[in-house]
Amino acid sequence: MAEADKEIANEFEDDDIEEDAPLEKRKKIFSKELRCMMYGFGDDQNPYTESVDLVEDLVIDYISEMVRTMQSTSPSLRW
Repeated sequence: MAEADKEIANEFEDDDIEEDAPLEKRKKIFSKELRCMMYGFGDDQNPYTESVDLVEDLVIDYISEMVRTMQSTSPSLRW
């Protein structure tokens, strides 16, 4: 379990490094799931790649900000 937590933390740390990278070069890790979710919420069965990329960028930014907020309010946790 601890190894999985470290992998997740490392994944988000990598996002900080890639934050300045152009959007085309970022890793797309939620694209498949977001396409299914977008279809489930009423979008086209094959949504535009640009739409999926935009939603993915928003999701990654939101998750990153939540992690930063949690880390600042819970300094006793180890990362």
